Amino acid sequence: MAKDPILDLSTLIDRPFININGARYELFTADELSIADSHWFSAKGAEIEKLASGDDTEAMDEAVSELAARCLVDCPEEVFIGLSGTQKLAITEVFTRLLLQRKARQAGAIAKMMLDNQKKTPTGAKPSQGSSVSSAALRTGGSSKPQQHS
Repeated sequence: MAKDPILDLSTLIDRPFININGARYELFTADELSIADSHWFSAKGAEIEKLASGDDTEAMDEAVSELAARCLVDCPEEVFIGLSGTQKLAITEVFTRLLLQRKARQAGAIAKMMLDNQKKTPTGAKPSQGSSVSSAALRTGGSSKPQQHS
């Protein structure tokens, strides 16, 4: 029987936060995001990646700004406008890492569950941790040389 849960869910939100000019601003957590929000963040991240390989820096700055604004819970507009493009990018990178950590934990839980299932026999019982010595009958007498028949 498993001792630890393979997935630990909570409805209590403990938001991570960043400081801007000494004031605390919270970031949304992955658990708060709807499926549509999660998809939007993935699509916006892909868009930024594509824009980063091109020459349209204005479009990239705009996309980063839009993404950073959606990561923050209640950041006043006048505070957000004062951030540089690299600071907004830093917000998106921190937020993305938090999302990836959650996905890594979920992947680890799935891998652990699969590994635990592989350790079980077809009946569902765990295999015996008995001796690795052969259980074949031991010879109790006679010679091990082949016998010659006349």
